[in-house]
Amino acid sequence: MISLYQRIPIRIRISLGLVGLMAGSLLVASAAGFFPNEQEEILHGRARLCESLAISGTAMASHGQVDSLRVTLESVVHRDPQIHSIGLVSSEGKLLVSAGEHEQFWDDSLEDDVNQMQVPVFRYGKQWGEMQFAFASTGGLFGLNYWAPAWLLIVLIPACLIQFSFFLKKTLESLDPSGAVPTHVENALDTITVGLVLLNSKGRILFTNRRLNQLLSQEPSEMMGKKIDDLEWQMIADSNDVLPWEEAKQKEDSVMDRILQYDNDGRMLTFSVNCTPIAGQGYLVTFEDITLIEENKVALAKARDAAENANAAKSDFLANMSHEIRTPLNAVLGFTDVLRRGLVSSGDEAVDHLNMIHRSGAHLLELINDILDLSKIESGHLQTESIDTNLDDIVTDVANTLKVKADEQGLDLKVDFRTAIPRVIQSDPTRLRQVITNLVGNAIKFTESGSVSIVTSLLKTPSNSIEGYDPIVRVDIIDTGIGMTPDQQAKIFDSFVQADSSTTRKFGGTGLGLSISRRLAEAMGGALTVHSEIGIGSTFRVEIPTSVASLKDMVSPEELARLAQEKSAGAVSSELLRLPSKRVLIVDDGEANRRLIELVLKRAGAMVMTAENGQEALDMIAEGVQAGHPYELVLMDMQMPVLDGYSATEQLREREDTTPVIALTGNAMRGDREKCIAAGCDDFLTKPVNLDELLQMVSQYLGEVDPGTLANSNVLAAGTTTPSVPSGTRVLPSMQSPTASTPASLSLSDSQPATSPNLPSSAIVPTLPMDDEDFRAIAGDFVSRLQSRLDGIEQAIQEAKFDFVHGEAHWLKGAGGTVGLDVFTEPARTLEQAAKDESSDIAQSILSQIRELHGRVAIPGMDLSQQSSAADLLRASAVAVDPATIVNPIHCALPLEDPDFHAIVSDFIGRLDSRLIDMRDELREQRFSDLELSAHWLKGAGGTVGYGDLTQPSRDLIEAALAASPTDCESYLSQIESVRSRMILPEPLPVG
Repeated sequence: MISLYQRIPIRIRISLGLVGLMAGSLLVASAAGFFPNEQEEILHGRARLCESLAISGTAMASHGQVDSLRVTLESVVHRDPQIHSIGLVSSEGKLLVSAGEHEQFWDDSLEDDVNQMQVPVFRYGKQWGEMQFAFASTGGLFGLNYWAPAWLLIVLIPACLIQFSFFLKKTLESLDPSGAVPTHVENALDTITVGLVLLNSKGRILFTNRRLNQLLSQEPSEMMGKKIDDLEWQMIADSNDVLPWEEAKQKEDSVMDRILQYDNDGRMLTFSVNCTPIAGQGYLVTFEDITLIEENKVALAKARDAAENANAAKSDFLANMSHEIRTPLNAVLGFTDVLRRGLVSSGDEAVDHLNMIHRSGAHLLELINDILDLSKIESGHLQTESIDTNLDDIVTDVANTLKVKADEQGLDLKVDFRTAIPRVIQSDPTRLRQVITNLVGNAIKFTESGSVSIVTSLLKTPSNSIEGYDPIVRVDIIDTGIGMTPDQQAKIFDSFVQADSSTTRKFGGTGLGLSISRRLAEAMGGALTVHSEIGIGSTFRVEIPTSVASLKDMVSPEELARLAQEKSAGAVSSELLRLPSKRVLIVDDGEANRRLIELVLKRAGAMVMTAENGQEALDMIAEGVQAGHPYELVLMDMQMPVLDGYSATEQLREREDTTPVIALTGNAMRGDREKCIAAGCDDFLTKPVNLDELLQMVSQYLGEVDPGTLANSNVLAAGTTTPSVPSGTRVLPSMQSPTASTPASLSLSDSQPATSPNLPSSAIVPTLPMDDEDFRAIAGDFVSRLQSRLDGIEQAIQEAKFDFVHGEAHWLKGAGGTVGLDVFTEPARTLEQAAKDESSDIAQSILSQIRELHGRVAIPGMDLSQQSSAADLLRASAVAVDPATIVNPIHCALPLEDPDFHAIVSDFIGRLDSRLIDMRDELREQRFSDLELSAHWLKGAGGTVGYGDLTQPSRDLIEAALAASPTDCESYLSQIESVRSRMILPEPLPVG
C-alpha cells in the first residue's frame, strides 16, 4: 500500500489533499445550515396545499356538495403535475371522491411522508374521514436532491482535482531546477570525465556537468529545464528507435552501452550512453565520448575494404585476361592444327579457317595494345601529338565503321552536329579516334534496344584569357542502354574494373577501355565524364580544348550533315533486292504508307494488293482463299478505323488461317512487340518503316525468287543498269531510311541533296530517291494533303477532341518517316503525348512547329505551291468583284477596323479558298473521310470569324460525307461555294 502511494505523483497527492479540505468545509457549512434546503421548502408548500384542500373538502362534504368537490380536486390535479392523485376516504376506508388514478398511486403500506400525505377531515366536530394526496418524487437521481450539498460536491470535487493538478504541474515546471542538486554535489560531478545529466521523471534536465556542456557546446543556463529529447540526437542504423531514457522508463531498469550521435557544428560526435532510474523520480544519464574510436574503426574498415577490393580487382583482371586471351588463342592454335594436318575438304573451308585465325589474332593484338597503352600511361611514357585534326571526319568514320555492328543489334546509330565546329582543331587524331571508337563501341555493346547517338557541339567557357573565353569541342555518346548506379559510375574508369561482375560474363571485355579512354582524353588536355541512370541509359562526354584561332574557319551544322550523309551514302553499297512473284496484302489506313510499300514491293517483284482497314483485309483474304489465290503474306497496320490490326489478326487466327502477318506500328515501346505477337502476328516492324529491313523481312516469308518471273526487268530505280548484275534479275537502289542509312540523326531541314542546287539551305527534302518519279509523286502527294489534316488537327484541339488529335498524330508519326520525312516523327510523337495528356497549349505549340516544318518541305522538280497559287488567284478575283454587284452580300460580323480581327479574317479567307479546292478534289476522288474532316473544320471556323452562313451547309456536308453520298455532298459543297461567292472580303487597312 505504501509502495502504491509512493508511485502517485506528488502533485496528485497535493491535489487530493486540497480537494478533501474543500469538501470538508462544504459539509461543515451544510451542517450549520448555511446552505438553503430546497426540499424542505417543497414539503412546506405541499403541507399548506393539503391543509387548504382538506378545509375546502370538509365544507363541501358537510353541505353535500360531493360533485363540486370532485370537480375542484380534478382541477387541482390537472393544473399541478407534481400531484398524481387526490382521494377523500371515509373512516371505514371507502373512497368517496377521487381525482386522478388514486387507487394506482396510493399505497397504504408505504411510510412515506414526502410523496404521500394524509389530512383528517372533520364533520360536526368529529373526524369522519381523511383526504389523501399522492405526489411525484422530487428526490432526483438516487434521491440526491434530498441532501442539499450533494450535487455541489459531485461537480466540484473532480473539477477542482483537475484544476489543482494542472495548476501544480505548471507551477512545478516553472520552478528553477538549478536548485535540485546541492552545490557541493555539483562541484563533485563537474570533476567526472564523462558527460552527465540528471533528468526528472518527465525528461526535463535538472543538471548537466561541465564535461557534457563542453562536448555539446552548450551553456548550463541553456540546458536547465529543457527537455532532453529537444536535443537532436541521432540513432545509428542498427539500433532500435527508442532513446535510452525512454527505454529505461519502459523497462523500469538500467540501460547500458547504447550508441547515440550528435551533430556539433558539422562534426558528428558519437557517445556510449548509460541510463539509470532514480527511485521513480528521474534518471541519471552518462555520455562517454567514443568519437575518435569510431572514426578509427571506420578508417581501418575503409582501408581493409580498399585492400580487399584491390585484391578482388586483380583476381578478376587475371581471370578476365585469362579468358579473353585463351579464347582467341585456342581458336588460333586449333584451326592452325586443322590446317597443318590437312583436315579440310575444300579451299573455301580453308579460307574460312584462315579468316577465323585472322580475327582471333586481331583480337589478341587489341588486348595487347590495351595493356601496353595502360602501361605507357601509368609509367608516364605515353606521348600525344598536336596536329591538324578533322573532328567531323573522325566522328563520321567511326559511325560508318560501327554501323554494321549497330545494325546487327537492331540499334539506330545517329550522328548529330548540334552546332558549328572548327573545320580543323589541333589534337591527336589517332588517340581521339581511339577514344570515340571505344566509347561508341561500348555504347552499342551495352544497349539492347533503342539508339546510340554521337552529338558534337562547340562550347565557349568563360576564362581569364585575352579573348575572355576558351573554346571546347564536346562529343557526347548517348545510349538507351542498361544504365548504371552512382556507385558503378564512380568506379568504371578504374583499371580492370567493370560496372558489374556479371558484365564481363555477359558482354566480355577486360575493363581497360574506359580507363584508357579517360587517360587519353586527359593526355590531350581534355576530360571524359559520365552521367547515367538505371534503365534509361548513359551519356559519356568527351571535351577537348581547342584554340581561338581555329574558330576562324567554322563549318555549319548543315554542311556537316551534308558531308556526313555523302560519306555514309558512299560507305553503303547498293544491294541486290529480289522477291518472288507472290501475293502480298498491305493493310494500312494511311494512303502514303500503302503507296510507298506497294511501290517498293512491286519493284522487288511481288504481287501487291492493298486494304484500308482490318475488315476490308479480312474480306479480301477470304475472297482470295475462295478463288484459289491465297495471300502469301500480310503487312498489317495495328491502329486503323473500322477494325484495328489486333482484332483483325485475332479473327484471322480464329478462322484457323495461318497466313503470315507482319505487324506495322508506330509504337516502339517495350512490350509493343509482345502485344502484337500475342494477337497472332508472326513478326514486327516499326514506323517509320526501314525499307531495307522491310524487304529483308518480306523475303524471309516469301522464300527464294523465281528467276523466270523477273526476266527482262534489269532496272535500277535511278534509271541506270548495273553491269555486274546478270540478266533476269531486278535491282533496287539501297533504300535505307534516314535512321538506318546514315549514321547521323540529321534533321532533314539541315540536308540538301546535291541534285537540287536551287533549293534554299533551309529546305526539307525527303530522303527517298527523288530522281524516281514514283517516289517523288508519293512524297508530293503526302505533302499536299498534309495541310488539310493539320487544319483538322487544329480544329480538334480548339474543340478539345483529343482522341482525334491522338489518331492524327499517330498517323503522322509513322507516315512522315515512311515517305522520307522523318523530321515530322519526333514532333508527332510529342503531339501524340500531348493529346494523351489533354494539354491544349502544348498541342497547339507542337502543331505550330509541324506547320513550320511543313512549309519548308521541298520536292525537287515539283511545285508544291501550285494549289496555294490557285487559291491566291481565286481570292484575288473575289476581291476584285465590286460588292455593289453582289446579290445578297454576306458581310463579316467581326469589327474589321481592328487590325487583329482583320488579320484573322484575312487568314481565314486564304485558307478557305485553298480548302475549297481540296474539298473539290476530295469529292471527285470520293475521299469522304477527308471531306468530312474539311467540312468539320469549316463548320467551326466559319462562324468563329463572323461568317455564320457557312455553318449550316457545312453541317449538312458533314452528314452527307458520313453517309458517303456523292449527290448530297455535291449539293452541299455547291451551297458552300455559293456562300463564298457572296462573302464581302475585308478591305486592306490604311497604312500608318
